[in-house]
Amino acid sequence: MKKALLFFLAAAMLLPLAACSGKTTPDKSDVSASSDTDGDTSSAPPADTAPEYVVPDELPELNFDGEAFRILQGTEGNWLYTEELNGENLNDTVFERNRRLETRFNVVIEEPNTVKTDVLIEMASQLVHANDDVYDVVSQPLVRMGNDQTSTSFEVLRNVLTLPYIDLDKPWYTKGLRDAIVDDRLLALTGDMTLSYTSGTVVVYFNKTKWIDYLHSTDDLYQIVRDGKWTVDRLMSYSVDLYHDVNGNGKRDEDDFYGFSPVYNASVNAFVYGSELRRIKIAGDSWATYEIVQDMYNEKLIDLYIKLKKLMTESQGAAVLVEYADNTETFMSGNALFTSLSVSAMTTPEMVAMEDDFGVLPIPKWDEDQQEYHTNVDCMVASIVGVLKTVQNVAKVGAMIEAMSAASYTDVMPVYCESVLELRHARDPESSEMLRMIMDTRVMDWETLYAGSGGWVTGRQRKLISGANAPEIVSGIAERLRDVQRVYDATLETILSLE
Repeated sequence: MKKALLFFLAAAMLLPLAACSGKTTPDKSDVSASSDTDGDTSSAPPADTAPEYVVPDELPELNFDGEAFRILQGTEGNWLYTEELNGENLNDTVFERNRRLETRFNVVIEEPNTVKTDVLIEMASQLVHANDDVYDVVSQPLVRMGNDQTSTSFEVLRNVLTLPYIDLDKPWYTKGLRDAIVDDRLLALTGDMTLSYTSGTVVVYFNKTKWIDYLHSTDDLYQIVRDGKWTVDRLMSYSVDLYHDVNGNGKRDEDDFYGFSPVYNASVNAFVYGSELRRIKIAGDSWATYEIVQDMYNEKLIDLYIKLKKLMTESQGAAVLVEYADNTETFMSGNALFTSLSVSAMTTPEMVAMEDDFGVLPIPKWDEDQQEYHTNVDCMVASIVGVLKTVQNVAKVGAMIEAMSAASYTDVMPVYCESVLELRHARDPESSEMLRMIMDTRVMDWETLYAGSGGWVTGRQRKLISGANAPEIVSGIAERLRDVQRVYDATLETILSLE
């Protein structure tokens, strides 16, 4: 792994965009290095030329006779469509991607119908019950897959494993997505087709300016990551004891400096996956025997929760200014050394206005023996892609999902990464390198895909960590275990009952 990371560093120094894109830069002396440019070795291929794919989508020649590709979505942050070129890099990249796909498959990508999520679920349900083939793809925030309308959300969706051309082993789908398959059923896809899945990826931010001012450390955090030594304990060693009463009033307030600015839901979840932990196991080997078994008393998981409680709530360095509340402001005002947020945080006015430089790091590993870094996504930001049961032309839909996901992985995601870095002082080769590695090591499982709101993923897990009166970890788990199990059992039963 270390050699691979060093390769990304070298690539980033030569071309930061490539380090965030998944592309390779072909040797200009070897036209065979590029399979899609017909011998064109210029450094910037024309807009109507297909990009050089690191991993080709391997789709055959297909002609869908001018059919429309129709999208219903619950958020505008997916970047599935732009109306025209406007000179803005991300907008134009999406526009050119769609034009290439339209030409390649002889389809027309229609402007998505964007509605409120509650309206989307109701609309999709009505269409399916009326057997009305109006939309091909539906995209909604991941958290809505596991709310109290679960049965409605699931009943309208087709098993995506029945679609032709979908290859879950391709890098544009989230690692571990196969772990969400039960009884050969998978009701949604997560990956790079929707840009919100990129922007919802959870990372660690550190204040590069205050790293020097307060720690006076010669440690190179980027090199520590490359060496595989960026661990939960290492993060804690820098942050749990770091506190300065900057205004000298003897009170812990917003003007002081802290080691870690806590954000509970998405951060805690990302740390769990970052430590290669899972809270559930799927037992059984047939429709009649499948069950969800919680693994919440796993010793390593409990140890992680104890550490996170110290990092985010109980230590001197934890910026807990309002009990139970997330605290993004302390980091964004330059008063915390570390925080953990989604990539989309870089686009907020508060973070754009930060005076200090900041850097991007992966979620830390559990220990140095762990081979890879991993992260998850903020369920409130990231969207899934589903296919309505009413779809008639499954070949068109399968091909378009695969091709759009591949093109987004190759073109749109890197442009987005570079654009958010350019908004801030984080535009350096190391941050590009880190983002590329983070995107390639995102994971997904059954629990996050289907029970993001009703299980441990969000609120119930948060209550184990936040608040001065938070219970002991083991007793806190015991208090919530039965309620969570009911959610998981009901969700599994609903999925298994679908035709």
